[in-house]
Amino acid sequence: MLKSHIMIAFGLLLMLIYGLRLLTGFSLSDGFGLGDAYLLGGLGLAGALMWSGWRERRYARSIQQQES
Repeated sequence: MLKSHIMIAFGLLLMLIYGLRLLTGFSLSDGFGLGDAYLLGGLGLAGALMWSGWRERRYARSIQQQES
């Protein structure tokens, strides 16, 4: 169960970092650039990491309940 918590926590940390960088660096006057695509990709990666951690947590709980 620790693996899922680490994945979720790391995903939250990445989402916070990339989200803040995107908010501070995003400008509508400059248009959409490569840096914005990089930051959106980082947010996507963080979301995927959190989602897989959540799935791992649900799987570990189901295994634990079946053993009881």
